[in-house]
Amino acid sequence: MLLAFGVSAIQAVRLLGTMRAENAALREQALNRSRKLATVRFCVLLSQQYLNDHSSQRQPVASETDVRNQWTQMMADLTAYRSDDGDAARFGQLREMVQKHWLILNRVMETSASQRTLDDGEVRPLRVSALEITARVQDIDAKQTAATELTIQNQFERLGHGLGLALNFALGTALLLALGCGVYILRIERQNHTRYEEIVEARRDLEQLSARLVDAQENERRTISRELHDQVGQTLNAVLVDAANLAQRIPPDDELGHRYLNSIRTHADSSVNSIRDISLLLRPSMLDDLGLIPALEWQARETSRRTRIDVRVSAENVDDSLPDAIRTCIYRVTQEALQNVARHSGASHARIGVRQSDGMLSLTIEDDGSGFNPQRTRGMGLLGIEERVRQLSGRLEVRSEPGKGTTVRVSLPLPASA
Repeated sequence: MLLAFGVSAIQAVRLLGTMRAENAALREQALNRSRKLATVRFCVLLSQQYLNDHSSQRQPVASETDVRNQWTQMMADLTAYRSDDGDAARFGQLREMVQKHWLILNRVMETSASQRTLDDGEVRPLRVSALEITARVQDIDAKQTAATELTIQNQFERLGHGLGLALNFALGTALLLALGCGVYILRIERQNHTRYEEIVEARRDLEQLSARLVDAQENERRTISRELHDQVGQTLNAVLVDAANLAQRIPPDDELGHRYLNSIRTHADSSVNSIRDISLLLRPSMLDDLGLIPALEWQARETSRRTRIDVRVSAENVDDSLPDAIRTCIYRVTQEALQNVARHSGASHARIGVRQSDGMLSLTIEDDGSGFNPQRTRGMGLLGIEERVRQLSGRLEVRSEPGKGTTVRVSLPLPASA
């Protein structure tokens, strides 16, 4: 399109330059012809004045020599004018009239040389001839001017036609370009729409897969927790019972036997406590048996015991019959948040608040630690919390500044049945 407009502009400048030069040449030719015709008119008027002065016995304004010289110059101009003019018939009539006028004028001037008085019959044909020549000169001049104007008009029309073709070509190129761009953009738009739908579908599949993985993880944790509590825990308790029975059969004076038996009982008791802690960390039975708040309080006590952080739990209007998915989400979010507080914040106090109202369950976890920039720091823990909350159509908000602690807020919509 730019090339088409550039070619059009170059062609327009070239045509304008050519037309300007041609117009200047036409005007110069027209002026030359007008000057030559003016010479004819001047000679005729001069001869007429000469005859008038001669008839009235006045002193002529021009001598016979001047009249002859002017007439010779006029005939030369007529010859040059004839070579430029294309209308031979009209010019031939003018030349015949001028020659006839010169013959009559020459006879009159020869007669005047003999001092013979001119009568009206001799002067009148010259006057009529002068009028006819003047009229003919004016007619030729007008027609030549009209022809020049017509030529200039034709040049303008040719220039306009050329510019019109160039502009039409440029506009056609622009329209084709716009049409091609439109088709290309529509195709890209369709491709982008298709890719967007594929991405949305893939994201939906990933979310469903993530939800199934979380459910499978919770089920597996629940199973492992119960297996550890029921099988391994009971086996170790049986070992402790057998050790107690064995202690009654070992003689009191057998110090070595009592020392080995006490070591066995100590290791078994430590294993029972470890199994219990692991089972509760995997899936606290109280979350299923007692509800959400007791599980959160146990989690707070365990965190305080391990990290020396003062963790307090407050609850307001929390129903004991919450859906399992919501109870699990709140518990896991709290568990992950407390782990982040213990590992990264350096806090000395933490507060956990749970509130149920207007069909929403809100969880707030605050600490007085060092804080961080949530826009730059996004660990796996926060990503896991965000994924759990999104699966339940909830909302997560993390507010923190360096040196001002951290606040985590989670809002989950409750089902109508709840």
